[in-house]
Amino acid sequence: MISCLARPAAALDEVYHCGMALGYPPYQYLDEGGEPDGLDVEVARMVFERMGAKPAFEPGIWDNVVASLRLDRLDCVAGMEINDERRVFFDFTTPYYSRRVVLFVRAEDRSINGLKDLHLKAVAGDRHSFVERRLQEEGLLRTVRIVKTRTKDESMRMLLQGNVIAVIAPRAVGLSLARRYGMAVRVIDVGDPGSPVGFAVAKGNAELRDRMENALRELEQSGLLQPVLDKWLGSSW
Repeated sequence: MISCLARPAAALDEVYHCGMALGYPPYQYLDEGGEPDGLDVEVARMVFERMGAKPAFEPGIWDNVVASLRLDRLDCVAGMEINDERRVFFDFTTPYYSRRVVLFVRAEDRSINGLKDLHLKAVAGDRHSFVERRLQEEGLLRTVRIVKTRTKDESMRMLLQGNVIAVIAPRAVGLSLARRYGMAVRVIDVGDPGSPVGFAVAKGNAELRDRMENALRELEQSGLLQPVLDKWLGSSW
């Protein structure tokens, strides 16, 4: 997947194809001009610059992005949550922050205050999320209709339109999208301790993973990473 710009050999810049999600602010999204933006995009640019390389971002629906990395159509994915299921297929850098999943409901809706209140309701979210695992543990999963959406942006628009009663999303993502649509929401904490987030590469690509790891550690140790996290997340994470 690595390509090089047509320049003299002594000045070649490596270009890595880096997958990213659509509609996932403040982590990964396209700005009003259609350009990649967000926390993970900015950190990826810093990491590759540190490596003497450049990222070519390839935005897409998240399931397609993950599949493309598995099929070696991408070199890496920016900002993927790390879990045991994904470690089977991918190698990861050490995490540089964590995402905490919560439940979002319309502010005026006082009927939903916990997982038990989702009985026989439609909820937008991902399969295999922390909330779904909690529902399974409490014997509630079969009574809740999980509506899988292509993006979190789509999920929040469904809440705005009244097509679902709640949305499962990382706290920072839901708050960002609620502000975008001018929608007042309530955040219901479901006890998620947080999922670590790092860069993912294809299983066995230790060379790229180690280069990204070293660059990431240098950014942390030099104090350049924390201001980026604070800029994008503030107190929302």
